[in-house]
Amino acid sequence: MLILISSALIIGYTIYACVNTNSKRQWVSCSMGKCISMALGMVSSTMIGLLLALLLPGELAYSTVLSILVSGIFAFFIGKPFGVSGVIEALSASFMGAMMGAMLGDMTPQNREAFMIIAMDVIFLFSVLALMLMVNKEAFKQKARKGIQLTPIILSLVLSFSVLGLAATLDKSPGDANKSTEVKHEHNH
Repeated sequence: MLILISSALIIGYTIYACVNTNSKRQWVSCSMGKCISMALGMVSSTMIGLLLALLLPGELAYSTVLSILVSGIFAFFIGKPFGVSGVIEALSASFMGAMMGAMLGDMTPQNREAFMIIAMDVIFLFSVLALMLMVNKEAFKQKARKGIQLTPIILSLVLSFSVLGLAATLDKSPGDANKSTEVKHEHNH
């Protein structure tokens, strides 16, 4: 369930960041556009690689290739608003991030998978929200908006962390905390 929630967060926030950035691209410089493409491509592809490696345990080759392909699709749409240089920047960063995520997922011990997913989700969320704040700040500088609205960003952050916490809690099986120990009776004859 945690992998499903994490996947939904990645898809949702990546789409939201792309739409948000695309609506303000006239106020974003070329260098900032490449920075946004690189950062968003890297964090999303690292998460994609991690999740695919956890879904395909022990299959590093398959999870790496699959994560590169899936991340490449994401990267194209991430970099598209910034032209060819944005697409190239996003594809390059997503290639590296997909490989790193797949390796991280393959090396993560089974008892630490939930921790790693949650930690990477938190890093992903903060990265995406920082990028959106940067775009909003640039639009505000250009007098395109009346002010930076932090309330929707903070609400989405709180909601996302709440959903992650709930998924992590539900993902733990009830028998983990209260494992019954078998009582062995030894008979001495």
